[in-house]
Amino acid sequence: MTTAAEYRQYAAECLEAMRAATIPEVRATLFTAAQRWTALADEREREDDLPARAPRRHRDARETGAPARN
Repeated sequence: MTTAAEYRQYAAECLEAMRAATIPEVRATLFTAAQRWTALADEREREDDLPARAPRRHRDARETGAPARN
């Protein structure tokens, strides 16, 4: 699993390459890529902050109120 720090490193590398680029379209593409890597880092951090969810278990007919199948 990729960490938020790794995503932020990718964003930093895009920005570094953007600063060195001379073609406007390339600079714009690298800037957009950096924004996307940053968004992924933010998303990963939000996911990491969520409490662990209990695994789902199958509910049988008695719990759902549905008639039992024979």
